[in-house]
Amino acid sequence: MNTFDGHAHGDGLTPSSYFLDVLARPAPLASFDAFKKTRSTYKEKSERGGVLTVLIAFILAILVWNELTEYIYGEADYTFHVDGGLGHKLQINFDATIATPCHYLTVDVRDAVGDRLHISDEFKKDSTSFEIGQAQRISNLDTLLDTSASKMVRDSRRTTKRNRVFPKTAHLVEDGPACRVYGSMEVKKVTGNLHITTLGHGYLSWEHTDHELMNLSHVIHEFSFGPYFPRISQPLDNSLEMTRAHFHIFQYFISVVSTRYIDAGRRLLETSQFSVTEMSRETEHGKGVPGIFFKYDIEPMSLTIRERTTSLFQFLVRLAGIVGGVIVCSDFGIRTLAFVERKVVRKGRGGGEDGFEFDLGVGGAGERRSHTAGHGFGATGQTNSNGMGRSSAYESTGRII
Repeated sequence: MNTFDGHAHGDGLTPSSYFLDVLARPAPLASFDAFKKTRSTYKEKSERGGVLTVLIAFILAILVWNELTEYIYGEADYTFHVDGGLGHKLQINFDATIATPCHYLTVDVRDAVGDRLHISDEFKKDSTSFEIGQAQRISNLDTLLDTSASKMVRDSRRTTKRNRVFPKTAHLVEDGPACRVYGSMEVKKVTGNLHITTLGHGYLSWEHTDHELMNLSHVIHEFSFGPYFPRISQPLDNSLEMTRAHFHIFQYFISVVSTRYIDAGRRLLETSQFSVTEMSRETEHGKGVPGIFFKYDIEPMSLTIRERTTSLFQFLVRLAGIVGGVIVCSDFGIRTLAFVERKVVRKGRGGGEDGFEFDLGVGGAGERRSHTAGHGFGATGQTNSNGMGRSSAYESTGRII
């Protein structure tokens, strides 16, 4: 009795019913496994494979980190449009130390409407010493400021109502050789000129400043437009200009652009940013007005910087594509490299073929022949009692040719 009949009669089933019972049984889950495994005993590890694994892991880490940062912070999207705001006021925030005593300095604003505002009393003045600190010339400052929406919104939210004021003067010196001028004020949202001059060398004054006391070297700690956020860096912050001349003209040409920052969390910040061009020159008494001039122009365009990011599902899909693509491509490349290497090694050893030789003896006279087996063939030589040699070639499967 064969195995089939034994199972059928042992279970009390006819052959046909046993066959139907076998077909009705569910197939094991292992038969659906699309990821066939190789036994660990058949796997070979090498130092070169370890180096390639580390290299691929490093590349994957860089790509995953890039996708993660893009998912968290997004990409900046810039949109320009005509400024449709109806605001008529613009706030100026100013903080600078000038190497001239406070008594001889005057601060004024003149705008395109023709109004002149004498704001020396609105800005606060502290007598101090002229200290450079960590200030640098504007040409040496890093102009590539981080203007990402996330950083701007984050820095603005760190500024509360309590610290949205100018810090106190570090070294107060009574009747000191320098003056710190700082404060905020609102001006008309039109082209204007904020300038600092000395008494008797700008507008008409009953008092004339001694030329020996005039030195317009200055350090700008803060210069910005819009709400005052001390944590947000501006192009002129911590800048320095020095001179030894008593009559010197410093000019800053500023273009102001209304800006809206929207981060990935849809939090909004409305402020203004600006670009600046600085020029300075010495002059002579009676041939120019020495002073520090900030000439600002309001641009009719508005800029919106929005951070766009992907959803969690899109991030996971892109991440899976990157990881899977790198692993598949690296595996294909390694296999191709190994195949080419084997071909080159075989060719260097004689074209990838194995040759052998044997003798056929006839009546004591030896005739030397050779046979080549390039496809896994072997050969045997036998000699009979008559001295006649015979040979046969066979395949590796044992079949006689």
